[in-house]
Amino acid sequence: MDEWKRLAAAAKGGITYLRNRLTGNLPAQQKNFDCSHMYEVLRVVQAFDPSWAAQHLDANVVNALAVVKPLRNMTAALLGELPAYLVATAGVVIDHSEGKEDHSFTEQVLKWWATNGSKFPAWAEAAQIIFAFTPNSAAAERVFSMLKSMFGDQQMETLADIIQTALMLRINERRVG
Repeated sequence: MDEWKRLAAAAKGGITYLRNRLTGNLPAQQKNFDCSHMYEVLRVVQAFDPSWAAQHLDANVVNALAVVKPLRNMTAALLGELPAYLVATAGVVIDHSEGKEDHSFTEQVLKWWATNGSKFPAWAEAAQIIFAFTPNSAAAERVFSMLKSMFGDQQMETLADIIQTALMLRINERRVG
């Protein structure tokens, strides 16, 4: 039991630090570690998961979507369509146990939106915006890495349309000829 108390006391500082990062309650010298805005964005974009929306979505969450810059001017339309969206999400159950190779959660959510999105166009447009967000910069870094390997210093004057075509062919693993 003494070891447990010692471990719990040691972990308490880390948990407090994490909580402060998520709430923005940091001293001035640690403000660059503030994750509160991103935490709030991730909290409210759950509204586009129909199974979460069925249980938790209300006008307060819709108004909080204004934290996502492209959605700021859409909250009135989203509020107007909220009753229809909630009716459509009633009873929806989606398995959230998606693994590294298993994309069933993503596929179920996208299928639901493809089937139901036309019933509430403002929500469908907002969902497209949210679903276009990249969770990290790996894809962009991969593109720059590909560009570097495809076009050397000798080809710095290459026209943009040639670069775009070559990159699209490479990403889509297409062969010419």
